[in-house]
Amino acid sequence: MTQLTISHVGKTYADGTEALRDIQVRAAEGEIVAILGGSGCGKTTLLRLVAGLDVPSGGTITVGGETLSGTHPAISAVFQEPRLLPWLKVGANIAFGGQRLEAAERQRRTEALIERIGLAGYGGRWPRDLSGGQSQRVAIARALIGHPGVLLLDEPFSALDPFTRASLHELVLGLWTELKPTILMVTHDVDEAVTLADRIVVMKPRPGRVHDSMAMDLPRPRDRLSSAFELMKRRVMRTIDRSLADERPPAARPAGPGGTSPWL
Repeated sequence: MTQLTISHVGKTYADGTEALRDIQVRAAEGEIVAILGGSGCGKTTLLRLVAGLDVPSGGTITVGGETLSGTHPAISAVFQEPRLLPWLKVGANIAFGGQRLEAAERQRRTEALIERIGLAGYGGRWPRDLSGGQSQRVAIARALIGHPGVLLLDEPFSALDPFTRASLHELVLGLWTELKPTILMVTHDVDEAVTLADRIVVMKPRPGRVHDSMAMDLPRPRDRLSSAFELMKRRVMRTIDRSLADERPPAARPAGPGGTSPWL
């Protein structure tokens, strides 16, 4: 298990656009932290910085006490699209994520993961023969074959139907229980965040800043139909609403004489 610490991180692009300002987020070992917020708050930018796909303009990101300076072998990611390699069959796609393993161990884990994700017998199939949910299962297995200390989830369930999404939530939680990676996930789905996360960080936009951090004090497995779950969802939605308060346009002024709008 690995601790992830984002300390005073900012990101300003070459054109002067400030995407992130003074971000401070700490994910304890084995904790699932969800990042929520409105458009323009830099959620995906933050994930790219942690993944080592971009470089912060200031601040530091540490994994297990080691400061990041690019991609890191302890960090793996699952993206919105599965991004399977079309020239590799399912088994080879999963094995691709374990290139640092010895061949025998990589094969053993690949076979075990194919069974674990519910795709027994699919190892020799091509990615084009899979459904969206099956493809994302393979992407999750590929990300976990190396037993990463930190797993990044960039809205990997957003394009799936509700039933497939729920089944993948169960899969991820099951694998997390077995391997206990620290998970940092980006989502727009409040229900998903409350289902999966130990803690939710709400960001506010332009530039992206941390607005609030809330512990999800709900026992696992979580009952989505319970009153406690519904109350937690409402609390999160109210927090998001407050984070966007400064983004709303001012209330419309009353119409002028004769009912004409004063700005026409």
